[in-house]
Amino acid sequence: MTREVHLLAFGNTRSAGPWRHPDADHSVAGVRRRLIERAQIAEAGTFDALFFADGLNYGPPATWAYKTTEDFEPLTTTAALSSVTERIGLVVTGSATLAHPYHLARQLLSLDHLSLGRAGWNLVTSFAQAAADNFSARGVVDHDERYQIAEEAIEVVKKLWDSWSEDTIVADRETGVFNDVSKIAVPEHHGRYFDVKGPIGAARSAQGRPVIFQAGSSDTGRAFAATHAEVIFTSHGSRSRGQEFYRQIHAQARALERPTPPLITPSLRYVIGSTEDEARRAEREEYRFFSPEYQAGWLLEVDVDVTGADLDGPVPASAFPDSTETHRTALAGYRALAAEGNPTVREFLYKTVNGWGASVVGTPERIADEIEDWFANGAADGFVLRDSGLPGQEELFVEQVVPVLRKRGLFRHEYAGSTLRSHLGLDVPVSHSPSVRRPGA
Repeated sequence: MTREVHLLAFGNTRSAGPWRHPDADHSVAGVRRRLIERAQIAEAGTFDALFFADGLNYGPPATWAYKTTEDFEPLTTTAALSSVTERIGLVVTGSATLAHPYHLARQLLSLDHLSLGRAGWNLVTSFAQAAADNFSARGVVDHDERYQIAEEAIEVVKKLWDSWSEDTIVADRETGVFNDVSKIAVPEHHGRYFDVKGPIGAARSAQGRPVIFQAGSSDTGRAFAATHAEVIFTSHGSRSRGQEFYRQIHAQARALERPTPPLITPSLRYVIGSTEDEARRAEREEYRFFSPEYQAGWLLEVDVDVTGADLDGPVPASAFPDSTETHRTALAGYRALAAEGNPTVREFLYKTVNGWGASVVGTPERIADEIEDWFANGAADGFVLRDSGLPGQEELFVEQVVPVLRKRGLFRHEYAGSTLRSHLGLDVPVSHSPSVRRPGA
């Protein structure tokens, strides 16, 4: 099979900056309408999926004055979007350290059924103090222990997803027996962090179970992702860094004897114009409406502090701590951004709109060139695309960049299947749940 680029798009509506644009409608009805439009535009472009990031808090108090409130919860949002779309995948972020695995397993499998096999789980280990404060937690768990919790959480979730075998449902109308109880797997999980009996009352979905996404980039995170992820969401500011990460993950997957490595889909921010000058004008328009105050406040969540600094002065060295237990990869990424080209604080904050990931500004051909370069040179299997937040950019990508990629033989002309796994070229996993008790067995 010819290898093709995988394209996903951020589904979230932007929470700060672009809402100031005169053509932006930030009312609840307007945000709902834009979510539906975003999903349907991406589906018309045969994207693999919409990807919904999430944080279990409203952000640091320093951001509150500048961000909109219509930041809808992703599981609820994607359940609604599943009824107005037919093919596009729906990937939601869920915390393995703050959300209970029983709830996660049930909610995600419900979404998978309601969408007829289009759900994905972006498994995260929550690092923000503000999020921990919302879940009766006594402080943030240390970095490496978060992954120990996640190891057990994903074990429990998979056991629950595998509660029903392919032939558990018999639906015998004469006897009134719906399930063959001997084929129901009861996890009876008793671990260090979780005690979960189970099962959940849900059969396997059209794609077997939701696709596992993960964003680990630290040493511990990479090991976790290489072990469990089917798709890795990551960020790299340059192709060379992407290639290094790609090689590392593939080597770790081989060492684990995985038959196929995870797909790797870094973030890519784009700004499109029919000419280079037009693209630069669009970027200046984005720069005009972005909110440096919001960005400075948000960076506090990853222990980067430029609040109070002169926006037109250099980034102070004091902005970055020597080490962190919050998000090590983010700290390294933002430190690298601040060192590239000696930006002012304002320019640095503008760069952080896409985290520490890659950006491309230019014509459709220029953007297609960048995608092809990373894809053909072992830096990515595809991208999670982030538009500028200004009206019309996503439409321009589908109308102008997608045809270029198709002409080059890099991207599908139509969906070959109806599930997220089929879009990603992933096999349906075999139902298997170790260490379970089967009633009557």
